[in-house]
Amino acid sequence: MKKRKELQSEQLEALSEKIASNFFSLDLGNVRYLHIYYPIPGKHEIDSLFISERIRLHYKQIQLILPKSDLVSCTLKHIRWDDSTPLSMNAWGITEPLSGEEVPVGKIDLIVIPLLACDVDGNRLGYGKGFYDRFLSTCRPDALKVGLSYFEPLSTIIPHESHDVRLDACVTPEKVWNFTRPAQPEPDNDPNE
Repeated sequence: MKKRKELQSEQLEALSEKIASNFFSLDLGNVRYLHIYYPIPGKHEIDSLFISERIRLHYKQIQLILPKSDLVSCTLKHIRWDDSTPLSMNAWGITEPLSGEEVPVGKIDLIVIPLLACDVDGNRLGYGKGFYDRFLSTCRPDALKVGLSYFEPLSTIIPHESHDVRLDACVTPEKVWNFTRPAQPEPDNDPNE
C-alpha cells in the first residue's frame, strides 16, 4: 500500500492505461459476462474504467457486471452494469449499483480482481475483508480470475491457505503473467449411480 501511495496521479493514470492495454492481449472471444470492480477514490487502485470503457466500445458481446457489497455479511451480489444502471457510493466509499438485474455467479466467465499484491504462484493479497475470497470460491472452475497490479508479482511470500482461490493471470504495466492452472479432477462417471 505504501508503494502504491507513493505514485503520483500522472503515474497512476499512465500505469492504468498500460495495464488496460495489456489486458486486451487476453483472449476474450468466449467471454460473455465480465465481472469488474469500480476503482475506489483515494485507494490508488488501478483505474479499471479504462478496461470497462473499451469493452463497451469494442466488445458488444460482453456484458459487464459490477459487485454490490453486503457490508454485514462481507459478501457480494453481482449486478448487470450498463449505461442506465444507477450508481452510488456506499459507506466504505465504494461506487456500486443502487439496483439492477442480479446475474448468477455461474454465468460469469472472467473476473477482474483488485489486489494489493500477488506472487509468482498466483496467490493474491487483498484488503483483508474476504469479499473476493468468498465470491471466488463460488465461481465456476473455468471462470478466469485476473488480477490487476501496478507491480510485478513477488516471489512466494503471499500467505495462503488450501481454500484460497489462485489467480489465473495478473496484468501489470509490463506484461500479462499467466499462472499454471491446476488440472481439474475428471468427473466421476460411475455407471452405477
